[in-house]
Amino acid sequence: MRKFLSFTVLIPSLFLAACTAQAPLNEDQQAAKYGMTVERYREEKSAAARMNMSWEEHVKMIQMDKDMPMEGHDMDNM
Repeated sequence: MRKFLSFTVLIPSLFLAACTAQAPLNEDQQAAKYGMTVERYREEKSAAARMNMSWEEHVKMIQMDKDMPMEGHDMDNM
């Protein structure tokens, strides 16, 4: 029983230690990850905050806008 208890405490402890060992990315690294300059990354992050969106939601929206063909769409007469 004692071995089992030690095992059930040891494995989750090791898992948590491994998860916390990775430091979060800084702005330079995040900008590079998304193929942006640091200035553009900051602008987009600020835009996401103004729209009450998470950064991940905002990036998905930007990618969808890039993928959507806008030829022939007259945005002024909607």
